[in-house]
Order: sequence, then C-alpha cells, then structure tokens
Amino acid sequence: MHGSLTLGCIADQSSAAATLNEALAALFPAATIISVDTDAERFAPDGVDCAVVDAKVNGMDGVDVLRGLRARGFAGAAVLIVDRSKPPGAGDDASAARLGARRCSLDGGILTPLAVAVADALLVDGDAEQATGATQAAVKALRQTQRLMAAGELAMRLQHSLNNPLAALLAEAQLLELEPLPPDHRQSVERIIELCRRVVNVVRALDGVARA
Repeated sequence: MHGSLTLGCIADQSSAAATLNEALAALFPAATIISVDTDAERFAPDGVDCAVVDAKVNGMDGVDVLRGLRARGFAGAAVLIVDRSKPPGAGDDASAARLGARRCSLDGGILTPLAVAVADALLVDGDAEQATGATQAAVKALRQTQRLMAAGELAMRLQHSLNNPLAALLAEAQLLELEPLPPDHRQSVERIIELCRRVVNVVRALDGVARA
C-alpha cells in the first residue's frame, strides 16, 4: 500500500451523499477523497484504498454498485452504507461478506461507526500484523476520533456534575453578600463569589470540548 489514504465516496447528489462526504473529510483530513455521483456503474477506482458506497446510487442498490466495481477488477477494501429506511434482509450480511465489504449505518453517532468500518475493512483487506501506509492512516484517524469523542463525553459529564453545585454556591454567596457583615467576612464572601464566577467560566468553556 502507498503511504497516503485514498477513499472513493460513491453516492448520488443527495443530502445523504453530502453528509457522507463531509464525514469522510472530517475523519480523514489528510486523505484524498474521490467523489463519484454520476456514472458510478462505469467508475474504475484505480488507486483507491477503500470504496465507501452509499445505500442508493442513482437508483441502484449499493450492493449492486459494489458488485459492478468488483466485476471491473476493484480488489480494495469496501464499506457499504446501510439503507436506514429499509428493514435489514436476511441475506444482507451474506451479500456484503461475499463482496468483501463492511456494512455501516449512519444513524446516531456517524463518525465512530464509519471510522471503525473503514479501518476494519482496510485491516481485513491487508495484513493486520503488517499494517502500513493507508491502513495505518485509517487506524490512526479512528483512534484520534475515539479520543476526541471520549474527551467530549468526559467534558459533558463534568459540566453536568459541576453546574448545579456551582450555581447553588454562587447563589448562596450572593445572598450572604446582602447581609450586614464585618469587613473581613464581606471580603471573604466577595472572594468566594469571584472564584465561583471564575470556575463557572471554566465550566462553560468545556461546552466547546463536549461539542467538538
């Protein structure tokens, strides 16, 4: 395999195709993404490490599109996107397996399932013990995505754990500030309010991490 990752995004001109393309670009920013939205039945993906085929491409089932690619000599890794509106058939997994493809749904968390499917397909297509080039790039991107999502989940849990007690502490301190207090006690209360507000700003900053 060569050192850079090349992905073929085979989909029609629909919102799902745009979502798929954007997801691949977000997951693999260093990869070359070849988008095919017309004449998929004639596309010969030379140099493509992994073909990601939408559930429907110009009215054709993704399985049939991939079958055509295999017939034209494409031997690389492949991922088939699952049709969310179609109940899974008993032979769907078998068809994908015969074509050497991983199946992936874009429901829910779009990035992790897609990253796992691409990395897994590349590892199976190549040698898992001697993963180099494009395979390493896909696995590295998968791990980075998993780290980012874990950081986001941690930030969200911290927000939920800190918001309520911080708000209560700040409210109590502000009420106490309204009371007649000795100068040294008032200074301590003002310090508590200042520190609470500083921590509130830090917790708010976690929102960007949680949404990343």
